Amino acid sequence: MNAIDRGLLLATRALLALSAACCAAILGLVVAAVVMRYAIAAPFRFTEELSGLLLSAMAFLALPFAMAGNANIRVTLVTDKLPPLGKRVAWFLGQCIIVAFCAVFAWEGWAIADFTLMLKLMSEQSRLPLGPWVLLMPVSVGFTGLVAAWVALRPPPDEKAAHL
Repeated sequence: MNAIDRGLLLATRALLALSAACCAAILGLVVAAVVMRYAIAAPFRFTEELSGLLLSAMAFLALPFAMAGNANIRVTLVTDKLPPLGKRVAWFLGQCIIVAFCAVFAWEGWAIADFTLMLKLMSEQSRLPLGPWVLLMPVSVGFTGLVAAWVALRPPPDEKAAHL
């Protein structure tokens, strides 16, 4: 494993840990909200909005790790029947499609994030700043695209070995 592979793995694992922290924060927030609602009769007004933002962050932070570890869903009905060169070409083309999607998403998402930051938009009920949450999406998907581009240079994963 070379230095770039180790660096990508470390970065994607760190983002995955942040994703897990978002999941734990959602759990803690919901438990605290239930206690506040039924024990003290004073519910938090920000629970639903913050939980939604954390859920979005959780999903986007986990994307690069899924791409780096080939943990995304693939339908291999046709590619399993191809010779090795055909599998390699299909793998490379598939990764190129992912890179293109990530590039378009990151570009368009960056414009939305810039607009959100410029206007200092806030959530409706609890007035949470939306800029950092919206900025996370294009940054995470852009990084996922870089990971996909790097993975495209690697041989396709061996599906049979992964199931052993």
